[in-house]
Amino acid sequence: MDPLTQDTKIAVQNVTKIFQSKQGKKQGHEVVALKDLSLEVKDGEFLVIVGASGCGKTTLLNLVAGFDKSSDGQILLDGNPVTGITPECGMIFQQYALFPWKTVQENVEFGMKMKRMPRKDRKARADRFIDIVGLKGFERSYPHHLSGGMKQRVSIARSLANDPKVMLLDEPFAALDAMTRQVLQEQLVRIYEKHRKTIIFITHSIDEALLLSSRIMVMTARPGRIAQEIINDLPYPRNAEVQLSSRYMELKRMIWDSVQAEVMKSMEVEAD
Repeated sequence: MDPLTQDTKIAVQNVTKIFQSKQGKKQGHEVVALKDLSLEVKDGEFLVIVGASGCGKTTLLNLVAGFDKSSDGQILLDGNPVTGITPECGMIFQQYALFPWKTVQENVEFGMKMKRMPRKDRKARADRFIDIVGLKGFERSYPHHLSGGMKQRVSIARSLANDPKVMLLDEPFAALDAMTRQVLQEQLVRIYEKHRKTIIFITHSIDEALLLSSRIMVMTARPGRIAQEIINDLPYPRNAEVQLSSRYMELKRMIWDSVQAEVMKSMEVEAD
C-alpha cells in the first residue's frame, strides 16, 4: 500500500479475517471472510461498499468499528491502530438499536449523557439534530410509536449528536419501503453535504450507492478483497432526478457488470 497521506482517515492494511465454523458438517472448518484486503478512506469521504452476499462487507465494517479483531493485518484510524470499540466511530445498524424504554429525546441524548455532558448542553444539541432529521415534535415519543423510517432517523440523529469522526452504516435502509428509503437517502446526502463526516456505508443497492457515495468499492466474492474502485462524479445535490442522466446509467452499468461477475463466482463456490 502507498504511504498514508495527510488526509487519510482510515487505512485498512492487508487485513485477513478467518472464522471457525461451528455448525454442521463443516464444524471446525476455517472460513476466510477477508483475505489481504487493503483500502484507504479519506477524511470527509462518503465511501459505499457493495458486493455479493457473504463477501465480507459487514465483517469489514465490524473490524473498522472495533467490534472484532482481524486475524492478520491492521486498521488505522488517524494513524492509530484500532484495538477496540471507540467513540470516534458511530455505528448505525439495519435494526435501529434504539432503547425502547427511552423517548426520542432520551435516545438521542444517551451518548452525550454517558460522556457526562451537562444536561442543558446535551438537550440543546439533541434538539438540533432531532430537527435536522425532521423529527421535531416527536421528542417525547417512544420507539414503538414510530414508523421504521422515523426510528432510523432517530438512530442517525443519535450518531450525529455524539459527533463521531466516522459514521459506519450497515444497510440502514434495507428494511424500509421504497418511498421512505428514497426520502432518507436524500436526507442523508443533505446531512453529508452540511457536516462532511467520513462515512462508510454498506448496501446491496447499486442505485443507493450511486445516490450517496463519493466513491464506490466493489468487493470480490469470498474471501473478500477489493474488485473495483469507482469514483462517483455525479453532481451534487443528489436527488431522484440524477437517476435519469446518461452518466448515472453508465456508472450503474459498470457497477452492475462488476457485481454480477462476483455473484457468479460466489455461486460457483457454493456449488462446489
